[in-house]
Amino acid sequence: MSATFNYAKRPFRDDRPAYVIAAFLALVGAVLLTINVRMAADYRRQVADTRAEIAQLEAREQKAEEKAQAARSALGSYRLSALAEESRGLAKIAAERKFSWTSLLTRLERTLPSDVGLVHLQPQFDQDGQTTLEMQLVARNRDAIVRTIEALSKNEAFGHVMLRTEAQPDARGADPIQFQLGCAYAPPEEPRKVSKAAEHGPPAPRSGAAAPRKPAAPKSVTPKKGRTP
Repeated sequence: MSATFNYAKRPFRDDRPAYVIAAFLALVGAVLLTINVRMAADYRRQVADTRAEIAQLEAREQKAEEKAQAARSALGSYRLSALAEESRGLAKIAAERKFSWTSLLTRLERTLPSDVGLVHLQPQFDQDGQTTLEMQLVARNRDAIVRTIEALSKNEAFGHVMLRTEAQPDARGADPIQFQLGCAYAPPEEPRKVSKAAEHGPPAPRSGAAAPRKPAAPKSVTPKKGRTP
């Protein structure tokens, strides 16, 4: 007869299946972790590429908007410059149409000294409608030149009077002195005169005067019947 003796403090357990399962789960977890890491890396790379494409598209859109804005500004400035050029041309034409030779000559006749003669007169019109005068004059002495400039400067129609040239053909002083003046010309607007008849209307008929008769209507004449034979 044999006897079995167990000297272990705890009962014996077989943990190998648990270790195998734990190792298998750890292996599966490592594989899944690797897959997740790869997927996360691919996602980040794709997101970075997408963001780069979005940034490129936004940059292209910004450049296109800047080009469109520059084109609109250029078109607007061209239209404004063309409109300004046209308006300046119209102002020049209006100044030429408004210019009165009679008024200018009358004003010069009243302004210039009696011993100064006008040889040549040339008005010039700029794009802004301003008028300038180039005058060639003759005088007996230099004092007449000073008096001419002073007389023109005192007249409100002439401004910025400048002496262009001065020459005396004969050194002995026998011939008159020729000099050229330039000045701005802006005559004040004269008020239009309205006749009293046009302002107050046609005159009323005098009291006691017979009113004009209306022409009488022509009387109707009835033709007479002819006698029968």
